[in-house]
Amino acid sequence: MRWTGFTSEFTIDEHLLFMIMNKLFDIVFLMKVEDGPRFRYVRVSNSALHLANLVEEDMGKCIEDIYSPEIAAHLNEQYRKVLETKSVVVSRDRMNTADSFRIAESTLVPIADENGNVSYILCFTRDVTEIVQQEERLQEINQLFYSFMEHSHDAFVLFDLNGRILCVNREWERLLGWKEEELVGKEIPFLPAEYRSKFKNSIKKIANGESVTSIRMPQICKDGSIIYVSANITPIFDKNGNAVAGLSLLRDLTDFMKVHEQLRRSEELYRKVIDFFPEMVVIHMNGTILYMNPAGIDMIRAANQNVVQGRHLNEFIKKVDGADDEWLLKTLEGEFKEVQVKGTKIQYNDEQAEILVIRDLTEQKTKDQKIKFMAQYDALTGLPNRTFLKEKLNEQLFSHNGKQLAILLIDIDRFKFINDLLGHSNGDLVLREVAERLRTLDSEDVFLSRIGSDEFVVAYTYVNEEELKNLLNCVSDVLNEPYFIAGEKLNITTSIAISRSSDANLSVETLLSNADKAVYYAKMNGTNLAVEYNSQIHDIFAKKLRLETDLQTALEKNEFSLFYQPKINFRSNSISLEALLRWEHSQLGMVSPAEFIPIAEETNLIVDIGKWVLEQACRDVKKLEQMGFSNIKMAVNLSAKQFNEGNLEKVVSEIFKKFNADASCFELEITETTIMKDPTETIEILQKLKQKNITIAIDDFGVSYSSLNYLNRFPIDAVKIDRSFIRDLSENRKGTEIVEMMILLAHKLNLRVTAEGVETEEQVRYLLEKGCDEMQGYYFSKPVPFNELSNVLTRLFNMINK
Repeated sequence: MRWTGFTSEFTIDEHLLFMIMNKLFDIVFLMKVEDGPRFRYVRVSNSALHLANLVEEDMGKCIEDIYSPEIAAHLNEQYRKVLETKSVVVSRDRMNTADSFRIAESTLVPIADENGNVSYILCFTRDVTEIVQQEERLQEINQLFYSFMEHSHDAFVLFDLNGRILCVNREWERLLGWKEEELVGKEIPFLPAEYRSKFKNSIKKIANGESVTSIRMPQICKDGSIIYVSANITPIFDKNGNAVAGLSLLRDLTDFMKVHEQLRRSEELYRKVIDFFPEMVVIHMNGTILYMNPAGIDMIRAANQNVVQGRHLNEFIKKVDGADDEWLLKTLEGEFKEVQVKGTKIQYNDEQAEILVIRDLTEQKTKDQKIKFMAQYDALTGLPNRTFLKEKLNEQLFSHNGKQLAILLIDIDRFKFINDLLGHSNGDLVLREVAERLRTLDSEDVFLSRIGSDEFVVAYTYVNEEELKNLLNCVSDVLNEPYFIAGEKLNITTSIAISRSSDANLSVETLLSNADKAVYYAKMNGTNLAVEYNSQIHDIFAKKLRLETDLQTALEKNEFSLFYQPKINFRSNSISLEALLRWEHSQLGMVSPAEFIPIAEETNLIVDIGKWVLEQACRDVKKLEQMGFSNIKMAVNLSAKQFNEGNLEKVVSEIFKKFNADASCFELEITETTIMKDPTETIEILQKLKQKNITIAIDDFGVSYSSLNYLNRFPIDAVKIDRSFIRDLSENRKGTEIVEMMILLAHKLNLRVTAEGVETEEQVRYLLEKGCDEMQGYYFSKPVPFNELSNVLTRLFNMINK
C-alpha cells in the first residue's frame, strides 16, 4: 500500500500496516472511498472489531450495509467532511454500553492517490471517556487545567532503525514546531547532544524487539526552546516478526515539569519562610512532633531540633481551662507563657499532619495592659483619668449600698502662673506632688483621679455629714502644706468644689458639670475657697448660659453702647476719656461688664466686640470735635484675645483709615497680665503700634506679676494704678507707701501715672502731693453715655481752669 499523506510518501504492506494499527494506542479503521460517495471497510485494528460491533466478514462492506440508517448517516457525514475539506476531521461520539457509556474520539485522516484524490480515509479512534471526564472536572475547578488537558493529546513519530524519521503526526508538529516535510528521512534533530547516545541505545533495544517505556527527556523545538516529554517507544515488526521501525509516543511534560520545579522551589521557599518565621511553627502527626522551626526552638529554650523531634506536643502546650483561644506553653526550663494557637491540616511526606502557628502573647498582653493603662490612667501622675472616673462613678451611683456619693473637684490656684514662672517640668513636679499627697487619703471609700491640667477629683462615698467634713478638712490640710520644688518653697492654694449625688436621678455627667460650675464660681470669688454646688450657683450659670447665647446677637441688635469716664491731667490741665463698654439687654436691662466681658472672652466674641468699640470711639471723637471739644485723647481697652490675634496693628490701622482718625488722639490700654504672657512678642506688637503715634498704657498696674526688667523694655507711655491700691490709701499706711513707690518707679521710667478709682478729696490731695499725673474716678465723674458727655466736660474744664 502506498501512503502519500499530504507531502511525503512511503510504501507499507498490508500486514505491516495491520501490525502498526494494532500497536497504536488508538483503534484504527481504514476506509476506501468509492463513488457516491460510499465508504467501504478495508481494514480495522483488532480492538476496532469489538468497539464497532464488526466481524471479519464485514471487511469489504460499506457503512450503510452494516449499520442502521441513523448510525450510517452520522458516520457518512463525518467521512464526507474529509472528502469536502481534504483535511483531517476530528469528532467525538457517545457510545452507550450495557451498563454505562463511553466517549470515543475519532481522527479521520484523508489518504490521497497519485492524482491527489482522496482514495482512502484512515480513522484513529481512542477511548477518551476518562480524559473527557477529567477535563470536565478540571474545567469546573480551574480553566487553566481545562486548557492544559485540551492540549495534552499524545504525539507520535515513526523512525527507522537508523534513527531516520519516517513520519510524524499533527500533534507532534504542534508540539515541536517542525513540519513533517522538514524532517522525513533525516536523523532526529530535536534531541540535545547529551541525549543522543541514550536514544541510540533505545534504538538498539527496539531492534531487538524490546519496548522502551516512560523515559523522560528534553526536546529542542524548532524555535530553539526546550520542552520535556515522556516517551514510550514501541518496535514495529514486519510480517516476519523482525523489528523494522520504532513508534515513539510523546506526552508533553513541560507544564508538569514547570509546576514540579515551581513546587520544589515553593517548598524550599516555604521551608525558608517557616525557618525564619518570627513565631513558633510546629508540624505534628497525632501529637508527635515532626518539625519545629528555630523560633519555636528558642521559645521553649531547646538546644536544637533533635531535642524536640519525636516528643509529644502535650509536653509543651496545654489549653487554658475555660478559654477559647488561649493556651499555656511550658519551656524546658519550666517557665510558662500564655500563647495563642492556630492550626490547619496539611500533607506532610504524603501523610496527614497538622501545622500549628503558636504566638507568644506575653508582649501582646503587656501592650494590652499598657493600652488599657493609657486609656484609664493619667500618664503624669498615675492616677485614674476622667474616663475611668466616669466608669467608677457610674458603679457607685447604682451600687445602692446605703451610702451617699460626693466628689471634691480640686483646682490648683494660679497654676498657669506657677507653670510659667517655674517652667513646665517643675510644674509637672507640682502636679505629681499633689497626686502623692492625695494618695495619702486613699481608702476603700475614696477614689482619686486627675481629670484636667490642674484639676483633681476625690470621689467619696460616705454615711453622714461629719465624714464628708472630715475628708474636706484632710484634703485642705495635705494640699496647703508648703511645697519644695526646684529648691524653692511654694505656698500653693487650691479651690475646691463639692458636688453631691443627693438626687437619685443625677447622672455622672451632671455631677461633674455641677462640680465644674462650683469650682468656677469659687475662682471667680478669690482663691483657697471651698464651695458646694447649690441653687444659687445653678442660677448664676443659667444666667451665664443665657448671656452667652444672647451675646451672639447683641451686636446685630445694637444693644452695645459706650460710656465715657473723664481722666483729669493736673500737669497739663487737660482732659482725656476712657471708653467703657455697656450692654443694655432687651429683657434683662443693663448687664454688668464683669458678667459679660469674661463670657465674651471665653467665646471669642470679644474680638468682634473690641473692633466695634474702637470704631464707635472713632465716631464719637469726630462728634466731639464738631461740638468744639478738640484734641481730647480717647483711651480704649484691648482684651487679651485681641492682643494675641496676630493682626492687631493691621486691624487698628484699617479702622483709623476708615474713619480718618488721628492715631495720636488714641491710647490703647492693655492689662499687665496680657503683656507678660509673651514679653518678646509683646515688645514687637507695641513697637508697631507706637510707630502709628498711638500711646500705650498698662491697665490695672500692680495687681499682677510683671518684671521690672521687661517694664523698662516695653515701649509704653503710662501706667494706671489699680483702684484697689487707691482704696487702701485711707485705710493703712502700707497702702500709701505702695502707691508712692509705684509713682516714683513710673516717673523713673518716664511713664505717666494715672490713678483709677479716685472717689474722695483726701485721695486727690494725697495723689497730687505724691506727684500723680492723672486721676480718674467718681470724684470727678461716673461713666456717662455720650449724650451727657458735653455737660460733664464743660463742668470739668471750668473746674481745672480755676
